[in-house]
Amino acid sequence: MSIIPIGPLMIRADIVIFLICAAAGFAALRIRLRQMPQREWILDTYLSVIIIGFLSWKFGMLVFDPIRTLQHPTSLIYMTGGVRGLWLGVVLAIVYAVLRWNRKRGESGLLLKSALLSAFASGTAGYLFQWLWADGASVTPSLFYALLFGVLLTVSWSRFQAPLPQFLTLGLGKNRAVLVVMAALFAWVIYDFASNTASEREAAAPPHQEGSQEITAEGLKPGLRAPDFTLTDSVGREIKLSDYRGQTVLLNFWASWCPPCKVEMPYMQDFYEKYQDEEVIILAVNMTHLEKSMSEVQSFVEKNGITFPVLYDQHGETTGRYEVVAYPTTYVITPGGIVSGRFQGAIDEDIMARAYRKASE
Repeated sequence: MSIIPIGPLMIRADIVIFLICAAAGFAALRIRLRQMPQREWILDTYLSVIIIGFLSWKFGMLVFDPIRTLQHPTSLIYMTGGVRGLWLGVVLAIVYAVLRWNRKRGESGLLLKSALLSAFASGTAGYLFQWLWADGASVTPSLFYALLFGVLLTVSWSRFQAPLPQFLTLGLGKNRAVLVVMAALFAWVIYDFASNTASEREAAAPPHQEGSQEITAEGLKPGLRAPDFTLTDSVGREIKLSDYRGQTVLLNFWASWCPPCKVEMPYMQDFYEKYQDEEVIILAVNMTHLEKSMSEVQSFVEKNGITFPVLYDQHGETTGRYEVVAYPTTYVITPGGIVSGRFQGAIDEDIMARAYRKASE
């Protein structure tokens, strides 16, 4: 997860992608169903499904973690229900769609075709946005999926008026459609096997060495070596990032006045207490140069019962070096000192755990 700057606003990337997908699906239906008498009923069903899914995903924390959510109600603003909230939204949206279908069973074929058309349009727009936003200069899985959904969108658009069996088989007939699906699955298995084999070879390959030092370019993107730094803790002891080589590091930049930081910190403490016996550490870098006073920082630390190391960036050099523009920002660093990922904005314990497992592989 990351943050997308829109003027002075910082908006979660997953919410932006959701809205883009929803808008693409709605636009496709609105144009394709033009002059059809069922158009308004289909569009109303689509909008209701999107709203139900979004609200269930966004506020799923109330269902899966009610106590902590009620203790920190502002978490509803900065966080979502995560994967569990997403599945909750999918289930509730499907239930609603089935209830709508039950009232007009005669329109079941049109409803199914509309659902697939909107899904293909949403997938095309969502993956295309991810590809362009992440790295539009290289061929990535996002581009592959964007092209795949684009082809499905084109075919389903052209055959929308065809009977349902012909629409579902893309006009190929049952036998040819089955062969195409089997061929696609076979191609995917080969691609997945080749990708995993390449990853295993890369992981097993001995590092390039110059003397006893591994040669890895320094930087902030995944796969690059995280810049080392030296900061002091509350008692003035100097601590380096490299001191924790051999452990997965969650490097968190925060401030005591930052609302999403206030929401995130209890989750960080819970994660630390659960995993502190494993090879993982949280380094919480306070952006002291942005604070009003040290007393407010100390009060924040004590109030949240923070037991993991807290470091103080008095002059903002480390904050600037790590290009922190959204608060909080968390870098996940592998035991070998390599950047595994970056999260802008508040994250919950589940995201931390998944990021830790990925970095430790």
